[in-house]
Amino acid sequence: MIRNVNLIAVRINRQFLRDRRFMALSLVVPVVLMVMIKYVFESLPGLARLNVHIADYAILFAAYLVHFLAYILSTIVLVRDRVTGTLPRMFVYGYRRREIVLGYVAGYSTIATVQTALVLLLTKYLFDVNLSGDLAAIVLTVMALAVVSVGLGVFISNFARNEGQVFPFVPMVVVPSALLSGIAIPIEDLPTFLQWCSYLVPLRYAVDVLTGVVVQGESFFDQLPSFFILLGIGVALLATASLTLRERE
Repeated sequence: MIRNVNLIAVRINRQFLRDRRFMALSLVVPVVLMVMIKYVFESLPGLARLNVHIADYAILFAAYLVHFLAYILSTIVLVRDRVTGTLPRMFVYGYRRREIVLGYVAGYSTIATVQTALVLLLTKYLFDVNLSGDLAAIVLTVMALAVVSVGLGVFISNFARNEGQVFPFVPMVVVPSALLSGIAIPIEDLPTFLQWCSYLVPLRYAVDVLTGVVVQGESFFDQLPSFFILLGIGVALLATASLTLRERE
């Protein structure tokens, strides 16, 4: 099993390196978006009057960006492999569903690690956020979120037969993640029904951890319940993706 997972991961990483468009989307887009976020929020004078410090929320936007990109790009990669016949050939060669899913997660984790490092560096230098005391907790949380996002992307890809059909699924994840995670609106200010819905949003738990550690100055150990829930969602998504992965359309 481990050998097959490694073979899939290596193939995916080689595919990444050959695909310049994919590499550009993965590495250039985060830079552009983080710079845009900085200058847009700095141009809003109302934030200063409300004593809102954008640096306190920069790490939350960084987590959202990693979540968004990992979900979108992993979904597109698997759908593309299905369309080109790579995925059906894996089944012909005897690969099991869980090996395929874990192989995609392992392969994409490489680019997700690079994205996480890039976004955190941009957050530190663009917004002057001090990450020295919390770096391990932040990296663990954002990386866990990236893996969960990949699992979500693999699961969602089962419902798309080509790359064009991926895009209707984008707002189904991206919009609830923005509105129900606590980044844009405090969860306690939402209607009760939406508060309950927020428990289904993986980004909520990453935001809970990062807010506690970075904004409120709490210990990472105090945030372990939210962190473990995030990991549990990731395991559930990967298991569901393995069960629903189709050999043929």
